[in-house]
Order: sequence, then structure tokens, then C-alpha cells
Amino acid sequence: MSEAAEEEQEEQEEQEEAAGPSVESLLPQERMAARRLRIAAHNEAKAREERGEESEKEVKEEKRSSQQQVELSEGRVTNLLSDGTKLITNLQVAADAKESRRRTDLRAARRLQVQKLESEARSSMQRFEEITGGWSQAKAKVIPQDLHEALGSQQQLCAQLLEDKNTLINDLQQELKGQDDRYVKELKRQAEEVDLMIERMEEQVKSLLRTNREELKHIEKAYEDERKVLLTGNKHKWEQLMTERSTKELESVIQRRRMVEEYEDMLQQLRLAEIEDYNVIKDQLETDVQMAQQWKQQQKATAQLNQDKQEFNIHVLTHREKDSAIIQSKLKRKITRLQDVLNGLKVKCVQQTKQSATESRNQSDDYTRNMQQYRHMQKKMRHFAAFDAERLAAVWQMNEAEVRELAERVLDIDRLLYEQQLGLAWERPPMPPYKLLRSSPQGPATADASVGPSSSMAGAGAESMMAYSEAYSGRASFGSESSAGYTAKGERGKVSAKTVKKLLQLLCDEAGFLIESKLLTLLTPLDKDNQSLIKLDSIFCALGIESKVDVYRLAEFFSNYQHQQTQQADAEESRANSTASVTSDLLHPNNVLAALKAFTAQYRRPRERSAPQHHSSIITAGHDGPNQAAFWESLANVLPESKLKTWTALESALEKYHTVLTERSQLFTETQALKHQNAELRTLLHQSLNSKVNSELEVPPTHLMKMAPK
Repeated sequence: MSEAAEEEQEEQEEQEEAAGPSVESLLPQERMAARRLRIAAHNEAKAREERGEESEKEVKEEKRSSQQQVELSEGRVTNLLSDGTKLITNLQVAADAKESRRRTDLRAARRLQVQKLESEARSSMQRFEEITGGWSQAKAKVIPQDLHEALGSQQQLCAQLLEDKNTLINDLQQELKGQDDRYVKELKRQAEEVDLMIERMEEQVKSLLRTNREELKHIEKAYEDERKVLLTGNKHKWEQLMTERSTKELESVIQRRRMVEEYEDMLQQLRLAEIEDYNVIKDQLETDVQMAQQWKQQQKATAQLNQDKQEFNIHVLTHREKDSAIIQSKLKRKITRLQDVLNGLKVKCVQQTKQSATESRNQSDDYTRNMQQYRHMQKKMRHFAAFDAERLAAVWQMNEAEVRELAERVLDIDRLLYEQQLGLAWERPPMPPYKLLRSSPQGPATADASVGPSSSMAGAGAESMMAYSEAYSGRASFGSESSAGYTAKGERGKVSAKTVKKLLQLLCDEAGFLIESKLLTLLTPLDKDNQSLIKLDSIFCALGIESKVDVYRLAEFFSNYQHQQTQQADAEESRANSTASVTSDLLHPNNVLAALKAFTAQYRRPRERSAPQHHSSIITAGHDGPNQAAFWESLANVLPESKLKTWTALESALEKYHTVLTERSQLFTETQALKHQNAELRTLLHQSLNSKVNSELEVPPTHLMKMAPK
């Protein structure tokens, strides 16, 4: 009964210890708290013994031998590591001090060199001014002898200036050569320091390895008895976790495949619907344009035929008048009737011309309406592109979260193996950064760029035509709301509506080579204003002008071009004059082509540079296959090949160790059985020796045992 009570008491103590802080915990704070509690319990038990009170339970040993050995090993390794770190960092601190001193000297030398170059530049500028002044004086001289002397003095000054420049170049080359020599010496010194540091590090690593092996042997001896129970429990937990993991992975893979198939079906249906609508609208518009062109050609042919008939009739009548005066008198009534027919045909021709002009205006309106429908269709395409991008981002985030969770579980298992099984310090391998497809405010711009450049060019024509109409009505100004962004960036005043109107009219007159000949033929029946609007649309498309801001920028550029041709050497005065002459008259028509060339050369390059950036942003936000494959490959290979080999080696070693423990368990069972048999045999022998039958025998067995030789 007493043994059973003691066992129950020990179980209660173990449960109480398991509920509180444990000495076997991985956290140092919990281990320290558990030690303090044990020390307090031990002191309390001693106090009760001094007071004569009986202790209700036995105080367990404060520390296990394995724990003490681990603490001693940690202290030794920490001391050795700190000493080696100090020995290595001394070299690094000395190298940093030398580098700081070298950089200070280099900055001082550069400052002196800059001062020397500045003084030499000032002196060279003074000599250059003297040479320039000498040329003006030489031009004023008429006598050849004086002119020859002036030229000789100018040559001497130029030779002296070149000699000073060559001297400066030689000095700089010598200094550069000295810097190269110092750089080579510094590289040699750094290589020696690196070799010394590597040598010390290798010695430190060897010492640490030797110490770690020794301490590891001591720790392994202490942990041999405790590892038996831990292996059984850990193996059971390992099998349970692996079973749960395989089940969850299978479920997640099935669910993810189902969701991906659903999303792909939805995207394919949306793409097919949008493509069909776009093709239907495009075919309808092309058919309408062809019908209108055919009808217009038929009307032109009819008018030409009527005109030919009229000319033929007039020729016949004139011939008949010359042939015979008699026939002329007889046919006066017929001539009068034919004149009436001619007047009717002329009236019909005028009406037909007006009708053609009206139809041309209607076709222009239809063209504008079709462009609006086209832009509406592009807006819908951008909306669906943004929606698809959000769906793709959601699927990406879900897959990335699952993969990262699996990677974290693998890293946790790797950490447990290194810290608990191998007793080594575990370093977390680098994880690839998050790469999410976000639907940022820049999404519409990206979708805009993905549709293509046709939308921006179509909008440019509409905005340029609006700017031209506003210029004619006197409502366009450089400070208006349409050009507020450009006014905020510019440094000049406003451009008047009159200046914009003159500029647009000048472009229509001088830049006709940018317009197609077919378009000029179609614009013949229109009035002057409509012709100018359509011509400007074609010219702006050719020049790459896409908004009102570009129109006002072109107006200001033309206003300042004539002044820039004659500006003086003083930059500040030139800037002031250009500010004052913004509203001045435009340049001469002969200089329009040169101004257009300068304008396109100045403003085309920023657009060409911005185009690849839009394209790269579209690729980044879209399906970037190689980068995605590399990203998922990096997540899948979060553990390097060396750690996988370590896992394999550890698995084989643990299996061998499990086999040895199994054999030892079987031998222990056989030993216990033999001990039990020996105890039973001793009991039987004792009973047989103490039985009454032996006393009745003549030679009892005890007597034989005493007589047996020792």
C-alpha cells in the first residue's frame, strides 16, 4: 500500500510540474522560472524539517545531469565564440579606421584639385577674353604690317594657352597614375588582411568544431536514457502529422484545381462575347462607309455626265448657227426650250452639290459618333481587363498563401530536427519576397496602355478639333482649365486665342504634305472651317499631338522660335525677352518646316522613352511567365539540397538507432525472465533445504554441501 501511495504522489507532482514552467522547455525564461520554483520548494521543505514537520512529498533533484551538461557546454562554446569573434573583428575595426582615414585624405586632395582647376579655368577664361578682344582689334586694323603683328601676338597667346592646358593635363595624368599605384598597394594590403582574417576564421572554426564535437559527445551520453521515450512519442506525432498533411494537401489541390477550371471557363466566355460584339460593330461600320463612298461616286458620275451633255448640246447649237441662218430662225423656240432645260439642269446641279455637302457633314457626324462608340467599347474592354486582373490577383494570393504555409511547416520541421535531434544552431533560409498582383490606382492606366495607341490618337483628333473651334470663337487661353496642368509646369505667360488661331491656320497652309491626297479630294465639297478641322486632325496625328496641352505647347514653341534664332549670349536676358514676347507675332511661313522639325525632335524622345515603360508595366501586371516560374520554383526549393541530404542521413541514422534500441529491449526482456527464473529456483532450493524430510535422511543435502570442496 505504501508503494502505491508513493507512486500516486509522484504522479501528482509530475502533473503539477507539467502544468507550470518546465525545465525542459525551449525558452530560457521558462527554464529559469522552473528552477526558481524548485529552489523555493526545496527551501520550504528544509524549513519544515527544521520545525519538525514531516514533509508530505519528496523534493526531486533540481537539475538533471543532461541539463547541467548542456549548460556547461553552452557556456564553454559561448566563451570560445566570443573570444574568436573579438579576434576577428579587431582586423575589421582596424581596416575600417584605415579606410576612413584614406577617404578623409582623398576628400582633401579632391578639394585642392577642384580649387586648382577652378583657378586655372578662371585664368584660361581671362586669356580667352584677351584673345577674343585681340581679334576685334585685328579686324579694325588696315595696314598689313600691323595686321601681321596682331596675328603674331594672337598666335603667341593661343600657344601659351595651349601650353598651360597641356601642363594641366600632364599634372592630372601624373596624379591619376599615382592614384592607380596607391590603389594597387591598397588592394595588396587588403588581400593580406583578408588572408589573415580567413586564417583566423579557419582556426576559430576548427577550434569550435573540436569543442562542439567534445561537448556533443558529453551531451549525447547524458541524453541516451532520455531519448528512448522521446523517440517513441515523436515518431507517433510525426506519423500523425504526416497523415494530416497528406490529407489536407490532397483536399487543397482538388479544391484549387476546381476553382482554376471555373475561373478559366468564365474568362473564356467573357473573351468570346467581347470579340463577337467587336467584330459585329466593326463589320457594320465598314459596310456603311463603303456604301456611302459608292453612292458618292455615283453622284459624281451623274453630275459629270450631265455636264458633258450640256457641253455637247451647246456645241451642236453653235455649229448649226454657223451652218445656216435659216435653220437658226426655225429653231429659236427649240433653243429657248433647251436653254430652259439647261437652267433646270444647273439648278439640279446646285441642289445636288448642296445635297453632297449635307451628306458629307452627315458622314462627318457619323464618323464622330462611331469614334465615340469605339471609345465606349475601349472603356468596357479596360473595365473587363481590370476585373480579370483582380481575379488573377485573388488566385495568386490564395496559391501563394498556401505555398508559404507549407514552406513554413517544412522550415519548422527542419528547425526541430536541427535543434532537438542534431543539437545544432538553426539558421532560417531566405524566403522570396511577396509578389502580389495588386489592383492599384494605376490599373486603369495600365489597361489603357494594353488596349493600344489607337485610342489616344483618336482622342487627340477630337481634342485638337475642339481647341481649333475654341480658338476661332475666342474662348481658348493658355490659362484655361484644359491646360491647367501645363500652366502649372510652365514658366511663361498665357497664349492668346488669336495666336492659337494664327498658328493653326499657318499649319493648314504650310503642312499640307502631311495630309493624304485622297483626304484632300474628299474635303473639296466642304466649307473652309470643316476642311481646316479635318486637316488639323490629320496633321496632329502625324505629329503625335495627343491633347490640348500639346496644342498650347506647340503655340508657345512657335511664338518663341523666331526669338530663339536671334537671342544674345546672356542667358538671363534671353529668358526675359522670351517671356516678354510670348504674345508676339508668329514666325515667317518659310521657317515653319524648321520649327516643326525642332518641335518633334524635342518632344518625341520623352514619349519614346515612356512607351517602353508602359509596355513593361503591362508585362509586369500581366502574365510574366519566366518571372512567375522562377518565383514558384524559389518557394518550392526553400530547403537547399544540402539540408535534404541531412534529412536523409538523419533518417537512416535514426532508423539504425531504433533497430539497436529494439534489440536492447528484447535482450532486457530475456534478462528479466532469467532473473525471475533464478529467483524461483532459489526459493525452491531454500524450501528443499529447510524441509523436514532432509533431517530424516542419513546423509542430508546440507551435509554434502558443507563437505563439497570450495
